[in-house]
Amino acid sequence: MALILSLSEIAALSARATRGAGRSWGEAEEAAEAACWLARAGLDWAGALLQVLDTPAASAGCALRAGIALGDAAALSGTPPSTQHTVNSPCFLLPFAARLADQTGQRIRLATAELQAVLVPGACPLIAGPAQIAGPAQVTITPDLQDCSPCHNWPHTHRGTVLAPEYARLMQLMTAFTVPTSAHSQAGAGARGDDND
Repeated sequence: MALILSLSEIAALSARATRGAGRSWGEAEEAAEAACWLARAGLDWAGALLQVLDTPAASAGCALRAGIALGDAAALSGTPPSTQHTVNSPCFLLPFAARLADQTGQRIRLATAELQAVLVPGACPLIAGPAQIAGPAQVTITPDLQDCSPCHNWPHTHRGTVLAPEYARLMQLMTAFTVPTSAHSQAGAGARGDDND
């Protein structure tokens, strides 16, 4: 069974699940933005995010940290770098490559052995091959000056789907971030006395 969530619900759930997995606030914000991009593109945002969160943060295969580093390098240099990464969730690098395209105003190509994707500034991604690849996989990100494929506008959708088991796993991670109630926290809850004016 699949559930339908709005983009704001996806962002909130993704950020809190990322925090529950022990990642920093900055990483949680980046993960939420990437999950929304994937959902808007009609891709499996939840599966990609769970692959990222199941990878140790310090691992060289973490697509979230690789994506953040990619954006930082472009912001510092002002030009799109050519990079190679071996990551456990290649699909999760797509939003960061798209941001790179927007920042530099150039088409960016993301390629694996099975996937070819062209990210066009301000347009929907052009994807050939399976976007959801079980890692680890080697990903190459390069400027794509030769590609003249027609680009398409983003679909007018503000929601994404998630399978019930993935939703349950994300909720489990999210609750790890919450503080359990205690007698002390409940003692001051609620209104005291008469609240009528």
